[in-house]
Amino acid sequence: MISPILSCVNVQTAIDHYTNQLGFELAWAMPPNEKGETEFAGVRLGRAEIMLGVTAGFVEDSDLPKRGIGVQIYFNLPDSIDIAWYYKKVKGLGARIERPLELRPWGEQAFTVKDIDGYNLMFAQSAQE
Repeated sequence: MISPILSCVNVQTAIDHYTNQLGFELAWAMPPNEKGETEFAGVRLGRAEIMLGVTAGFVEDSDLPKRGIGVQIYFNLPDSIDIAWYYKKVKGLGARIERPLELRPWGEQAFTVKDIDGYNLMFAQSAQE
């Protein structure tokens, strides 16, 4: 299993974005630091989990706009999540759709969103016959 760690400007804001706009659930979170801020957490969609961490110590301020360049995080949705339903849900919740739901030539339905920190996420599922 691979669980990417995404550097976020504000982890709690990223948690809220993933849970309120992308339909993920909060899997776990570290206790707040001395300032009351969450610095590390995990969110889950089906069996896929990504971790959200602070940028401090990982990304220089000058590099913040470059996070995620050249990388797309691919979520192969399980059959228990209908992709058309999920697409309508996240679109209705205000997710930033970069490429709408479409049937790809190789037989999968997919759409992409950009998260609050600029990461490119693709959600896909084999097309049902």
